[in-house]
Amino acid sequence: MNNFAESLRAQAAEQARAWDVPSLSICVVQDGKTLLCDGIGMRDNASRPADAQTLYQIASCTKAFTATAAAVLATEGKLDFDTPVIEYLPAFRLNDRYATENLTLRDFLSHRSGLPRHEYAWYGTGFSREQLLKNLKDLPLSAPIRYRFQYSNFNYLIAGAVIEAVSGEKFEDFLKEKLLRPLGMERSETYLEAMRTADNAALPFDHDREYTMTGIRQIPYYRSPAEDAEAMVGDPTAAAGCICSCASDMEKWLRFTLNRGRVGDVQLVREDLMDLIASSHIDTGDGGAYGPQRAMTSYGLGWSLYSYRGHKMLEHGGNINGFTSSTALVPDLNLGVFVSANMNVTLLADALVQQTVDMALGETDGNWFARLKAYNQAMFDNVISFFAAFGGQAVAGTKPSHEMAAYAGTYEAPGYRRFRIEEADGKLTADFNTFRVGLRHHHYDTFATEGPIGELPAGLTLTFAANPKGEISTLSVTLGSEKGLQPIVFTK
Repeated sequence: MNNFAESLRAQAAEQARAWDVPSLSICVVQDGKTLLCDGIGMRDNASRPADAQTLYQIASCTKAFTATAAAVLATEGKLDFDTPVIEYLPAFRLNDRYATENLTLRDFLSHRSGLPRHEYAWYGTGFSREQLLKNLKDLPLSAPIRYRFQYSNFNYLIAGAVIEAVSGEKFEDFLKEKLLRPLGMERSETYLEAMRTADNAALPFDHDREYTMTGIRQIPYYRSPAEDAEAMVGDPTAAAGCICSCASDMEKWLRFTLNRGRVGDVQLVREDLMDLIASSHIDTGDGGAYGPQRAMTSYGLGWSLYSYRGHKMLEHGGNINGFTSSTALVPDLNLGVFVSANMNVTLLADALVQQTVDMALGETDGNWFARLKAYNQAMFDNVISFFAAFGGQAVAGTKPSHEMAAYAGTYEAPGYRRFRIEEADGKLTADFNTFRVGLRHHHYDTFATEGPIGELPAGLTLTFAANPKGEISTLSVTLGSEKGLQPIVFTK
């Protein structure tokens, strides 16, 4: 093992212990050579070591694969990135007629469609892929099309539906047969159930308490209520994040992408389409916590793009319950890096990517482990403050306008799963998207979520309102952070 690999491996092992991360999958390639490809730590946090074949859920790192899968169809002359999606999906409807008639695959793959996250309109709902597509007509846009970057998994749900319509295959099957297998990614899976039952797979973990960075506790794998393993029905939003992979397979992906769509002697994807994928399509702001090293930030098709110390860098992160990943390419260095951790929402994966690039450049001033560890905790603190801000400063001395039982009932909103409010012994609970949380009085007719939290953030506020008869008839809740997004009103 060369000095580069020895140093990086030692740093990764040390930082995994410092960050309370059970294990890491890591792969680094440069100039056609593999510098490091292995697992670090214990994939079950006990006795089973991770290795180069250990599967991890790479979550939204899948998005670059989805864009490339579309490019496979475009290479075959079956698909065009700038044709309105409605021409491929005649029943397709958004909440805006102009957007419906004009948005293209390029728009959705670059997150410039105007669709906000609407995360709770899919996450944990149990809605099928077909139902989610139908529900789009009821989900309001929060920006004009091509106006600003708004990351949304719905964009990739739509892209996956286009791939299915054009190919005539399930998205998961097409992705495996026409992209993963031609690359030799034999270990990788596109159905999450295949990883849950695999012999050599990392288990998902989180820290001991929500929004903290210490301690290790095992949590369940994410499972959509809509999945059906026997019927081969995968996660409805598979195109946004379904791939399970390992270091040895991701090595092949890095090589293929750095080779601009060529695998062996076969040009699987046209070079101009690989360039399109890696081109900027919408500005995403400044470098944030990564500045000044990271600047000129934008989004391509399934990749975030930066100028990193003057070098073009493609990168994408991924997070799903118990797993955090980062994939990066620096084309003019012919360098590719992949890191995955079986820990929920940890920036250690990103810190290792940044550190690896700096090592290749000979730079030593990044201080990425300390910087991103502090930023990770600040990010958690900001989440708590963000949701607490919706209710504002509670007005002291107020009380609900009705008895607790009057708030109980089932509330519905188009495009969303119902809110069920229950009352017992003078206390309220909320059941939403299979997530169940307690509610505490905030002020007037506003209540806030409290533990055990599960999948709904603490401090999320629900405001009830009465009809002209004085009966509690609606609840409103803000289910996102995008500028221009209005509260969703659920009717009893």
